[in-house]
Amino acid sequence: MAGNAAAVERYDRELAGLGEGMTFDGPRQQTLWQHLSDFTPRFLKTHRDGAVVRASCTLKELGAVMASFEGPALARAASGVCYGYFERCGAASAWAAEAAEREWKIVIEFSPESRKRALDLWPAPGADLEIMRRVKNLFDPGNVLNRGRLYRRI
Repeated sequence: MAGNAAAVERYDRELAGLGEGMTFDGPRQQTLWQHLSDFTPRFLKTHRDGAVVRASCTLKELGAVMASFEGPALARAASGVCYGYFERCGAASAWAAEAAEREWKIVIEFSPESRKRALDLWPAPGADLEIMRRVKNLFDPGNVLNRGRLYRRI
């Protein structure tokens, strides 16, 4: 780890309970990041009815969100952004509905184009949806640009 000394000490203290970790330097680090970067397109290519759900949560909720995914999942632990990978759109949709009931902020980010109309891609937009609409209206009062682009809501 690198960075501010106080932050590094805190990470050492808080992450010690997770057991031994691994570090990747040089080519191994590049391979790891390339693998993570390529994971979504590779997954969707091999799962034609697959979907990827993005969940945003607090760091306290991170463990529960990650445990709730039935298949592969990736998390940006420092920001609370998680990605769940579902082999079937129906499973992603069911998970999204349950997550919305838990008041997690989620969207179905990737799904087959042919299935998007049947899916509720953004089942529980937050209170900021109205602000987003107003900002769009300021720049596009005729609603001619990217109509319905934001999960069919704006």
